Amino acid sequence: MTSRGFDAVADELYAQPRDEFTPARTERAKEAKGHDPELAKRITQLRKPTVAAWLVNQVSRRHPDEIGQLADLGARLRTAHQTLAGDELRTLSRQRNELIRRLSGRAGGVAGEAGIPYGDVAMRQVEDTFEAAVSDPDAAEKVAAGRLSAALEPSSSEDWLAAALAASPKRKAAPKPAPKPPKRDPEAERRQAALEEARAKADAAEAARAAAQQVVDEVSARADKAAARVAELRSQLDDATREERAVRKELTAARKAAAAADKTADEARRQVDEMESFGKRPKR
Repeated sequence: MTSRGFDAVADELYAQPRDEFTPARTERAKEAKGHDPELAKRITQLRKPTVAAWLVNQVSRRHPDEIGQLADLGARLRTAHQTLAGDELRTLSRQRNELIRRLSGRAGGVAGEAGIPYGDVAMRQVEDTFEAAVSDPDAAEKVAAGRLSAALEPSSSEDWLAAALAASPKRKAAPKPAPKPPKRDPEAERRQAALEEARAKADAAEAARAAAQQVVDEVSARADKAAARVAELRSQLDDATREERAVRKELTAARKAAAAADKTADEARRQVDEMESFGKRPKR
């Protein structure tokens, strides 16, 4: 993989089918490790999205205009609250409810395409996330980015809307009450929460394993390099040892030759001395 920014990699991963997230993350981290270890580390820390978060991410990517309406409605609701415009608050509240139901339906469609169950718990988490995008501009940005790893919860700022609607004078007939939300199942919600927690722990463990494997790979590479250096030095030592032996043999032979030359020179000098001594004897 060529040098790529973290945002580009994160966008790619969170756009993947949910069950392909972890292997794709591992592959991208390996590709980045060679040229950017810090990027590889950040990639391994990306968390696999929960089912609800993944559904919201896909809806955000497929329907960005409708997602943008969440932030717009939130801003208009806050303005209407500040001006105590009760009628407008009720109108905007209906629009918000309709938009969230529509987006929740789109999430259900994505779940059907992916073969993912879309039960009451997942639906509630999806709708809570869209509610959060209306009530909090920061949450709206996160939803629009399409890179959530967990569902969001509406902030307590939603209380002002309910209070404003209750306190504002009614000049028109009250709208028909919205359909009652699905009946809550505490036991199912508890099981779902436990499942999500287990998935989060498993994902964190997978990230830790990937990080540990990266360290193993790096240390292994250094060990291989050191072993190659040791082999090179051993080869050089063997060559030097053979050279030393050859030189010592040459030295021994040279010393023998020198000793023989000394002996020959001494014998020649002795003969010269004898001849000179013989020539100096007086004649009779």
